[in-house]
Formats: sequence, C-alpha cells, structure tokens
Amino acid sequence: MPTALITGASRGIGAETARVFAKSGWDLLLVSKTEYLLQELVSELEKTNRKIFYRSIDLAKPDSIQPALRELLCLGLCPSVLINNAGVAWTGDLLTMPLDRWEWLMQVNLTSVYQVCSSVVPVMREKGGLVINVSSHASRHAFPK
Repeated sequence: MPTALITGASRGIGAETARVFAKSGWDLLLVSKTEYLLQELVSELEKTNRKIFYRSIDLAKPDSIQPALRELLCLGLCPSVLINNAGVAWTGDLLTMPLDRWEWLMQVNLTSVYQVCSSVVPVMREKGGLVINVSSHASRHAFPK
C-alpha cells in the first residue's frame, strides 16, 4: 500500500491532508508536536482501516528530529510521499523580533524541512517517491513590517 508521511498533521492543512489520503486508501505516518491532537486524528481515521502510526516531534528541537523519525520509520511503513507541512509564523514587527524567535522560525520553517528530508528521503529512494513542501501565502506576498 502507498504511504504518506505528513508533518504538521494534527490540525489544519496537515490533518485534512491525512483525512483525504486515508480515505483514498493510503497508510499514514503522522508527525506533530501536539500528541493529543494526533491521537484524536488517529482515532477518527481508524474507520478507514488504514495503517496509521504517529510520533509527537517538536520540529523546533533539532536534536529530537532524526531519532524520532528513525523510530517512526522502523514501524514497517516506507513513505511514497513526504509532505513537509509543519510551519510557524511571526506576526509582529520584523525589526523588533527577538533573536530566539528568529531562530525558532528558521528552525521550524526551513532547517527542520532539511532535517526531515535528510532522514526520510534515503528510505524513500529504495522505491521512489515524491516530496511536497507546503508553504503559506506569506512566501509570495509581503506584509507591512
């Protein structure tokens, strides 16, 4: 069966993507920081009779990403599709953003995508696959400040 690995899967676009894939016959590997929301989604999707595994991974913590993904990938499913959907935003004045918030933003929105791909793509290469990187409209439209 085809398998999709989805980051940011506990709500919004990630959760809806998981629903669509599961209803279309895909097995799922789900990643999100919020474990109880992942558990709720998995409970909802049990009626699809798909294999669904998940791990709570905080993509803002770079040292936790690779070990947690390795653990998830050892559960027996090989992703055909990787969907990097997790993301965060800063809505304040850019020039007053504290450095720790900048580092958080870059870690979740950029560096973690690299880290997830580095962990997952080598496994996908055995059978081939597709990587989809989701971004917001903010990547194309500038906002004041």
